[in-house]
Amino acid sequence: MPLEAIAINDLDAPLIKKPARDNELAERLQALYDNDDTQPSGAEVLSLIEQGFKRGHYLYVGMFNDKPIAAVGCFDDGQTDAKRLQYLTVHEQNKGRAIDAKFIKLVYDAEVKKGVRQFVPVDSDIHHIMSDYELLRVKE
Repeated sequence: MPLEAIAINDLDAPLIKKPARDNELAERLQALYDNDDTQPSGAEVLSLIEQGFKRGHYLYVGMFNDKPIAAVGCFDDGQTDAKRLQYLTVHEQNKGRAIDAKFIKLVYDAEVKKGVRQFVPVDSDIHHIMSDYELLRVKE
């Protein structure tokens, strides 16, 4: 199964087909962030993400073989038509394999289909990817 980028607005979203326990998705996402030295703790990031859910923001989860291997927050400031991408994390076994770039491209494509025309990458890794692939603004 190829990598998918799925937008969720609830950490209880049924992304894992046969979860072994309650809250498995949230636990796996927290572990992804906890193992990423470039991001705040998993509990901190998920708390910010859950606050964003209440305002209509999303968390894109990169699923591969029924497991979350990447995630990035997608926020709307409500004042522009741009989306802010922040808190990119990729499972440590997938680092250095361009999964981050492929995942960001999937998120970009999904948001462009929704009508988004401009992106504000907050993290330096996201900015680097989006600049390299010319994904900061949709070409008219």
